[in-house]
Order: sequence, then C-alpha cells, then structure tokens
Amino acid sequence: MWPRVFAVLIVGYLSVSRAFAYVGIPIWKVFIGEVVLALSFLWGPKMNGKFWPWVTLKLPMLKSLSVTYALFFGFGILQVLHGILVGNPPLVAMRDFAFNYYPIYFFLGVWAGVTRPDLLPRLIRCFAWFNGIYGVLFLLYLNRVSWFIPGVGDETTPIAIFGQPIYSFVALLGLLAYEKHLWRIWHLLFLNAFVMLGMQIRTEWLAFGMGVLVWGVITKQGKRLLQAGAIVGALLGMMYLTNFTLPSPEGRAEEDISVRQLADRGMAVFRADLSDESAAAGLGQTDSQEATFVWRTVWWLAIWNSAVEDGHAAILGHGYGFPLGDLVPYLAGQFIRTPHNEFFFALGYTGWIGVALFFAFEVGILRLLWKVNRTTGEPFGVPYWVAMMTYGMFFPLGESPYGAIPFYLITGWIAARILFDSQLSPDKKPLIQPTYVFGPAATHPVAVSP
Repeated sequence: MWPRVFAVLIVGYLSVSRAFAYVGIPIWKVFIGEVVLALSFLWGPKMNGKFWPWVTLKLPMLKSLSVTYALFFGFGILQVLHGILVGNPPLVAMRDFAFNYYPIYFFLGVWAGVTRPDLLPRLIRCFAWFNGIYGVLFLLYLNRVSWFIPGVGDETTPIAIFGQPIYSFVALLGLLAYEKHLWRIWHLLFLNAFVMLGMQIRTEWLAFGMGVLVWGVITKQGKRLLQAGAIVGALLGMMYLTNFTLPSPEGRAEEDISVRQLADRGMAVFRADLSDESAAAGLGQTDSQEATFVWRTVWWLAIWNSAVEDGHAAILGHGYGFPLGDLVPYLAGQFIRTPHNEFFFALGYTGWIGVALFFAFEVGILRLLWKVNRTTGEPFGVPYWVAMMTYGMFFPLGESPYGAIPFYLITGWIAARILFDSQLSPDKKPLIQPTYVFGPAATHPVAVSP
C-alpha cells in the first residue's frame, strides 16, 4: 500500500503543484503531506517487526547521511525556539520548520525503493502522460476557470482548484533517462515540451537545460540528446512556420504565447535594470518580464546584507517565523515567507550554520545518487538532483510541500538501488522480508539488513 501512496503523492504534487498541496482541511491547517507523514509514523510499514525509521536510519550505507540529517533536524527545532523567543508568531515558526522535516520523505523513499525498485520508471511515464494531457488542457482552458479551494485563510492568496503544471522538465528528463526508444514516445516528449514552453517559467527551462547537460555527460548518450533536441526543435519550428499563438495562462505574461514571445521572455533577465532608481521606484522601471527578476534579486540582496551586517543573524539567522519580506519596503507587511531561493531561505532564517547543514545533507544525497549511477548505471538520479537543485535556486522547493516531498521521495527511491544491489546474502537471497501493518507482504523482497 505505501509505495502506491507515495506514487500518488509524487504524481499529484508534480502535476498540479500547489492545488494538490492543499488537499485536506485547509481551515484547520491540515494538509495531505503532513497527514501522510504522521500516518507513516503511527501505522507505517514494518521490517522484521520494526517500524521503518529504526531500520532505515541504521542502514550502513545511510549512516553518514542519517547523522547529517539528525543535526539538520535538531537545528530546525532550535530555530523554532529561537523564532518564538525573539517574538515571532509560534504557528508561523512551526510552519517554517517544514524545511527541516520534509527530508523525512527521503527515508520513506528509500524504504519504497527497496520494496518496489521496478515502480519508479513506470511512475515517471504515468506522470508524463498525466502532465502532458492535463497541462495542455490547463493552457487551453483550465487556467481561466475561477474555482478556488475553500477554507484558505485571508492571509494566503486564493488557491485555484486547477493548479499549475510546473514540473514538465521532470517528465522530460525521466523519459530521456528511462525510455529505450525515444521515437516511440515522441508524443509524450512533444506534449510535455509544449506544456513546459507554454507555462513560460524560465526557471523550468534552466533546470531542464542543466539536467539534460548532466545527463548527457554521465551517460554519454549524445544520439539520444540529439533526438530529443530534434523533437523540441520541430515543435518550435512548427510554431514559427504556422505563426502559432496561444493566450498566455493567467498571471504568467501579458503577451500571447509565440516563438518570439518565448525568446523575449528568456532574454528578459539579461535586460533587467538593477539600478537603485528602479528599486527605489518600486520596480516600476522594468517591464513585466524583467520585474520578476528584479523583485527577487533586490530581496536577496537585502537578506544577504541583513546577515552580513548583523553577526548574530549571520550565525543563527533571524529564526523561524521572522517576516523576511519586511527587509524590503515593497514587501513589508505582506504574507510572503519564501524568497524563492533555498540558499537565501536558509540564510535568512537559520544563518550560515543552517546553510552549511542543509547543503551538507543535500551533498550527501548526491553522493548516494552518484554511487548508484557508478555501480548500477541508473541514469536519472544525478541529473534529477541537479535539475531540482537548480530549480530551487529560483523557486520555493525545499520549503514547499509541492517541491520538497516529490524531490525527497524520488531521490530516496533511486538511492535505494545501491542498497538493493549491495545487501544481498551470499546465495543472492534477500536477508529479510517486509511486513506491513495493512495488507500482505510485497511481491518484491527487501534486500537490506538491519
């Protein structure tokens, strides 16, 4: 049951993003990610009669990572107390603590990976189908449907029932990595590339480019890279020759979607005016495409300056619950908790100690994924990590459920490959069998030792 639950979380978060994150009882601040996490501790899977945390965290291959995470998690608790002691709202401080407890999903992903190692490639294809079809419908119609999730507080912007498909690059990377014959799935590549371009999220384009570059280097699959490039090029060429235009999704851009408009949007960050005059004018001297870049960059500079000028903030940060938006005049008093950058999120709230612990944990995950690639040839893990971490430099990833939960579940699922391949007994039989609180034992053996 539990691998299927995690599969639903992955597809749900990656496909409809913020809308899926609010599944639950918003008025009580009860959401699906926290509910599943709580249930996994209360009635979760067992191994040899022991709950999954006591087995997973003690695996030899995860010992170093588990110690790093324990420090990161413990420091998060201190930041909650720190934030409350300096006068920040307790509930808001607890909300920011999600940055530290969402990585628990990595260890759940490891458990799912040793239980169902075959499921992830099929899951990626399922996501590609859903994202491609839903994304096209969103671009054509659903983005203009004014239906919102009830019960969301006044301090939060209204949450549309039909969430934005903002992870098309994950589907494209997964298809490149796992599918043997790309021309047989050209329609999936075409659909997801269309959605990625149509959503006009420049960070997606950058993340996809970084992921593809790393994938091409570690797999030496230049031919497959050319095939994928040909499909995307054919899509852009067809749009250019037919002078194709499409109304932009609500809130994404003022102009209709076209090849010219996409190129203009991609180049906007290089035209952005970062002068003091533009900032002082409330970013009004830039166009709508440049303004997003300026809006974030000025805020990041303010967070950096607050850490550099205050020794206490540099070491420990401002504590969870602190209104980071108040550091810039154009966000003062607004309910914006994340600067859309994992580094500046960690620096602003937790200081350089928090930054060091966070990136030490992330590098530990990368080392496991790299070892999986070197020993098993698994092609998706390292490019996926690079793409998502790139995404997290311009998007709320580690601090948001629709970013962190699928990221940690998938990386844990892939990291489990090294456990599965290295922990077999000498006669190639699994050392232990999984047991469940609900349902029969899995059809795939667990190949780990406590």
